[in-house]
Amino acid sequence: MVNVALLINHLGVTYDALLEAKLIPYKSKPRGDSGSQVVNLDMAREGLLLTFDRDSHKLVEITIRLIDEKNERYVFPNEIPSPLWEGMNQSRIREKLGEPVHFHPPHKIVNRFFGGVDYYELSKGSPSIAMLIRYDTQLKAISVTFKPASLVNWKPLPSSIVIK
Repeated sequence: MVNVALLINHLGVTYDALLEAKLIPYKSKPRGDSGSQVVNLDMAREGLLLTFDRDSHKLVEITIRLIDEKNERYVFPNEIPSPLWEGMNQSRIREKLGEPVHFHPPHKIVNRFFGGVDYYELSKGSPSIAMLIRYDTQLKAISVTFKPASLVNWKPLPSSIVIK
């Protein structure tokens, strides 16, 4: 079991330091495509994807897989960090957390439909942490990504792909 909240509090820490602190149960090194600025450690059994800066080896992003669209029986195996909960949907999230700082509505790219993304900032201090909640087409939360807000490059979607 992985303490996800503790990992979120360790954004910016190196892979080796996380391993030494026993925050990561995997000994396999993060991997990535040649030329990419980041490398990933896919902790599939834990429902987590950790992204590290290739050069500094620092943790820059944590993605929690809440729903596996290819496996109906999938259940996130770790404790979901506050302010989140199991079985979230967009309307309840917005009711509890308020309106997001930014959002992308449901949209279609090529022949694939997406339920949209809500962007919240969890802390206004330094560093400010962004929480990006991705939805399926039923507006159920399928994943949540935590990363420093300074690394979020938010752009509006072209109107041609937005589902109306």
